Amino acid sequence: MKIDERMDLQELAGQMGTEDSAEAARMRDLLLEVGRERTEDFSGEEWAELLIQAGEQNK
Repeated sequence: MKIDERMDLQELAGQMGTEDSAEAARMRDLLLEVGRERTEDFSGEEWAELLIQAGEQNK
């Protein structure tokens, strides 16, 4: 999935394994900070760390 400010948050939430669009929006912001072009560019470990960060911002 292409990473940009117009990402489909529902599709991103699906990739994250959630239905929470607010958490997906936080993930999008994290992805934009990293500066990679596609979600597939992340290793499983990197993706898991980003998921944790996006979830923690919800607390």
